[in-house]
Amino acid sequence: MEDKKDSIHRKIGMLIELDTDIQENKRIDVAKGYRQARLKIRKQSRTQWIFRTLNRAAAILVIPLLTSTCVLMYMQQNSGKKPDTVLMAYTEISAVPGAIIKATLPDESEVWLNSGTTLRYPNQFASDKREVELAGEAFFEVKVSMDHPFEVLTPSGMKVIALGTAFNVNAYEDEAVFETVLRNGRVEVVRGVQKVTLSPGEIAVDDRLSDRLHKSSVNVDEKTGWKEGLLIFRNTSLDDVFKRLARHYSVEIVLHKETQVDYRIRATFSTETLEQILDVLKIATPITWSTEKMPQNKDLTYPQKRIDVWIK
Repeated sequence: MEDKKDSIHRKIGMLIELDTDIQENKRIDVAKGYRQARLKIRKQSRTQWIFRTLNRAAAILVIPLLTSTCVLMYMQQNSGKKPDTVLMAYTEISAVPGAIIKATLPDESEVWLNSGTTLRYPNQFASDKREVELAGEAFFEVKVSMDHPFEVLTPSGMKVIALGTAFNVNAYEDEAVFETVLRNGRVEVVRGVQKVTLSPGEIAVDDRLSDRLHKSSVNVDEKTGWKEGLLIFRNTSLDDVFKRLARHYSVEIVLHKETQVDYRIRATFSTETLEQILDVLKIATPITWSTEKMPQNKDLTYPQKRIDVWIK
């Protein structure tokens, strides 16, 4: 009998627990739970997206970061080195045909460039020397610095070394002879194993055909008057006169010789036109000349003016 009662009590207890579970389930907001679950999933997905994006950004940034690190390391390693062991920036200036320009170098030395000349130099000179590259003709007034020689490099390999002085270098690439003329101070002119030392009033001639370097006395004004706009000829051959006129006035002068006589000119010109100078030369020597009218190029520009000169 008691076993029957126990069985009834167990069943009643099970019914009570089942009713409790049913009531508990009724209190659960299924829709809300679904929304919370989606929100949680969305947050996890967003976190993963951010993580993946940061990983990609890190991969993209790693190259420039490595590059900048290498640059910083290089700069730090070279910070204690001399300026000439680090890459330097250069300036290049040119005088257009028919023009003369003046420039001041980083050490406050001054330079005049003749027509058709190019000069290249560092924006800051090295610690042990001041070096420039010249193609054409230039007159230098160099600031004195006993510990920092001033060097002019030319296309022929001729090098002019000075400490503080005034000198002229004529080194046009289309010329067979390069010249260095000293006005004041002292310079050394070097070409390979050859070397000459100039005193004021002397000229060093680098003959590229004979590969010979030699010096002699010279009229300095004749060689340097161009920087003042003067054309000075002192016992100058007609060939050299016309060569200088062609460069000064930026024209082509073609000589037609009918004689072997070596005519010499002594004259000074300043504001005269080329035609006026040719007329003067016509009076002093047996020459005739004419100007050839050049046709316009296809690009609408005009070629260099040409003048034919006949020497009888």
